[in-house]
Amino acid sequence: MCVYFDLSDDGAAGDPDARQFVTKIRRELRGNSVPPPSVLLVSAEGVIAGEADNFASTEVVYAAMRKALKDHPEFDAESAAEKAAVTPFEKARIAFELGKSKTAADWLARPETEEEWLFLAHIQRWRGKWDEVESALEHVKRDDLVDDARMERAWAHWLRGDYAALRDALTAFPADSNRATEAGYFKGLALHHLGEKKAALSTWKALAATPEEDPWVYRADWAWMTVRQSGKSSFSSGDDDRSPLGRIGYMGRDNPDLKGPPRR
Repeated sequence: MCVYFDLSDDGAAGDPDARQFVTKIRRELRGNSVPPPSVLLVSAEGVIAGEADNFASTEVVYAAMRKALKDHPEFDAESAAEKAAVTPFEKARIAFELGKSKTAADWLARPETEEEWLFLAHIQRWRGKWDEVESALEHVKRDDLVDDARMERAWAHWLRGDYAALRDALTAFPADSNRATEAGYFKGLALHHLGEKKAALSTWKALAATPEEDPWVYRADWAWMTVRQSGKSSFSSGDDDRSPLGRIGYMGRDNPDLKGPPRR
C-alpha cells in the first residue's frame, strides 16, 4: 500500500497521524521546512526496509522495492494472489508484477487467447525484445484490443527512439479510446523530437484542455510547461507561459521525456 501525505498537519493532504509515524523514525523531517523527503518503504512496525529519491523514476523506485524484499525476506512471503494463481496466464501476470519478466514470458510460451498474446507483447516490450513484440502483436486482431496493440507498438517505437514511426503509429487514433490521452501525449513527443515544436505544443495544449484528468493529461501539461518556460528562473501564473491546467509547477523542473526515452 502506498500512502501520500503532506508533512504539514494542515491542508487537504495533511495527516497528523502519518506525520507522527514518519517523524518518529526520521527525526530530520520534524522541522517546519525540509527538502523533499525520500520515498520510504516502511513496515507497519516502523522498520525502514528501503528508500528511493523523491524525484526517482518508476523503474528506480521499483528496483528499490525489489532490493528491500531481498534484504528483508520476512516481508516477502507468498501473497494470496500468488497462491491462487493456477493458469499460465495468471502465473505470468504474477511473475511480471514481481519484476520477473523472463519467467513471465516463459509462462506464456504457448498463448491460447488474444489477451495472452497481447500480454506477451507487453512483457517482451519491457524486455526490449522488439522482434518478439511484433510477432506477438500479429496475433491480436480483435476490435476491443486493437488500440492496446497500437499502443504497444507505439511504446516500442518510443523506447527505440524511432520518432517518425511513433508519429505514424498514432495518426488518427480514436478519440473515444481509453488509451486516447496516452496516444495524444506520445504523438506530441514524436512531433517534438522530430523538430515540429509548434505542433507538439498544440497537441499537448489541446490534450490539457480535455475534460479528462489522468496521468497523461498532466504529463502533457508538464511537457508544454517545460518547453514554454525553458530558461526561466521564475514565472507568473498569469502570463502566457503558464500551465494550461493552471498549475504552478511539477515535482522536478523539466519533463524528462523531452530529452528522449529512458535508458534501459
